Amino acid sequence: MRLEIGRRALLMLGFLVVLAGCGFHLRGNVSFPEAYQSAFVENNGPAYSRDSVEFYLKRQLGSELRFVNNREDADLIIDIDEGYDTRVTASSLNGARRSYTTDTFAQIKVTDSQGGVILPMSRFTRSRDFSIDEREPLAKTTAEAAIRRDLADDLSRVFIRRLIAVMKAKQ
Repeated sequence: MRLEIGRRALLMLGFLVVLAGCGFHLRGNVSFPEAYQSAFVENNGPAYSRDSVEFYLKRQLGSELRFVNNREDADLIIDIDEGYDTRVTASSLNGARRSYTTDTFAQIKVTDSQGGVILPMSRFTRSRDFSIDEREPLAKTTAEAAIRRDLADDLSRVFIRRLIAVMKAKQ
């Protein structure tokens, strides 16, 4: 028994050494340059929708940026044009739909308060396939809503990583 515990500990230690040696590290906190402390988000989607990229963007950056309601008060202006699409990818012999693909896309542009472009208009997309049981009438609606939220969350994280990389490159 002691030999097995020692072997596991040695194996775990070896794994951690390899992991540390390859340069792996957690992403850590997002930090913006001192000049950018507030942001205004302009979005074509519904305000405060949990399915929107704007919702997750504000949620993830709320500790780093102060979001304002007026464009003139902002250091950063984030323009988002987002949408989603769900299409049938498979159906049964009798025509009942079984599999779907949901796409979430956003075109995002970031400028500073003087109109200087920080991140030019960029297209971000995420897709996910899902299947439903055709015997459950609300399954598609419920699954689609959950997937749209997940995709909006993923898309906002990808955007934040790109924005931080662009800002670091410009410094």
